[in-house]
Amino acid sequence: MTEDFDNREIAGFAFLARFFALGIAQMRSSHKFALPALAAFCLLSAGCAVMKDYEKNQAKAREDRAMAALRSQALAENAVFRSQAGWKKKTWRNETLLAQATPENISVEISLSDQRGLLLVNGAIATDFPVATGKAGHATPPGSFSVRSKQKVYSSNLYGKIYDVTGAVLVNSADSRKHAVPEGGNFAGAPMPFWMRLTDTGVGMHAGYVPGGRAASHGCIRLKRDTASKLYEIVTVGTPVVIAAHAPALSGQ
Repeated sequence: MTEDFDNREIAGFAFLARFFALGIAQMRSSHKFALPALAAFCLLSAGCAVMKDYEKNQAKAREDRAMAALRSQALAENAVFRSQAGWKKKTWRNETLLAQATPENISVEISLSDQRGLLLVNGAIATDFPVATGKAGHATPPGSFSVRSKQKVYSSNLYGKIYDVTGAVLVNSADSRKHAVPEGGNFAGAPMPFWMRLTDTGVGMHAGYVPGGRAASHGCIRLKRDTASKLYEIVTVGTPVVIAAHAPALSGQ
């Protein structure tokens, strides 16, 4: 089957259109032409509907093939990057895909096994970057999430430092739920710039220390500052984020 109608089909539609017009004209002088005209109209309408459905299905099929080819090509290019020495501490970007990113076609995947994050554009890998997820006892929860809010300047209300009245650090790695603040002292939450919240329990993505290849956070997903700033600009409230043992996009899913 080809994507275009041949001349016989076009001629058939033209004939039906002429027959319909003739039938309408004759109806003005005689009711006996009403039935043929009505039949022609029905055939013409059905033919147009079939043609529109056919063209719509063909356009969707072309789009699906193009997207599949795009994902396949991006995956192959990313595989070359991952074959290089020291890739786990580096960031890979497909600038062509990034230029096509919109709030409607992007998503994020976080791979817990290799401590990597992926920004996807139409399901194709546009950026592959190092992350640091929750260490033992503070595991980052797997699942399907979405960005719930964004805040460029943000600080944790759970983790930080406790200072005494003189400004000296009393507890360097404090948990506000466990460590008391002395009279005259204060708790300073750990800075989490480019905050992108994922859960009500305080899990999100933000800039922070990323050692590369190992978990290190209290449950959040830390990003290098350059990556965090770029991701913050691209994602919007509602952007899908999948956290899994292995990133689905890397298996061609």
